[in-house]
Amino acid sequence: MSYEVALFDLDSTLFDSALSEELALKASLEHYFVSFTDEVLSIYKVINTQLWRDFEQNAIELDQLRIKRFTRLCQELNFAIQPSDLADLYEHNLGKFGKLYTGAAELLIQTRKTARTGLITNGLESVQKARLEHFNLYQYFEVILISGECGLAKPDPAIFQSALDLLDHKRKGSVLMIGDSLSSDIAGANNFGIDSCWYNPNRLKLQSSDSPTFTVYSLQEIASLI
Repeated sequence: MSYEVALFDLDSTLFDSALSEELALKASLEHYFVSFTDEVLSIYKVINTQLWRDFEQNAIELDQLRIKRFTRLCQELNFAIQPSDLADLYEHNLGKFGKLYTGAAELLIQTRKTARTGLITNGLESVQKARLEHFNLYQYFEVILISGECGLAKPDPAIFQSALDLLDHKRKGSVLMIGDSLSSDIAGANNFGIDSCWYNPNRLKLQSSDSPTFTVYSLQEIASLI
């Protein structure tokens, strides 16, 4: 099936955000002469993942999330660092560390030949805009929606409607959402009534009521759907 509009997630779909987070956290802690270890990274990931889940469920505001994850980290590991200062430095570093996954740029170039493209990302405005600029990503998308900028977030159907409004596209049946997150990308697409593609490179088992239209295990497979 061919689609007229392809909506992409950014983090962990096109962009290696795990690498970005690891390098940014390492650089930020070393600025304060704090040793960066696997244990620190593991604890941060648990805290951060839970807070983003809370955000998807409207249980926490984005401005609270950005500070709270470091408040918890500093408390748990007894770091004598002001959480707000660490948050600011970390977000600055997030914007410059990381990379696109291999094949992501080629996929976006190929997609633009046959479909209109949009980016819908849950994230902080300053971080995502820095990434878009630093990694030259603006060129690939007609529409870009960042939750921290527009005040909407996946899985809320409103952010998908906003994307289609900006594209002046009304045919939901010709729209495909591509992302790695069942709880935001796939659930959001289902809530809005459009097809979805679950990017699942780690071959995770589907343990959710939010079933995708398609499941792929590599970026290369996505091109054949569009």
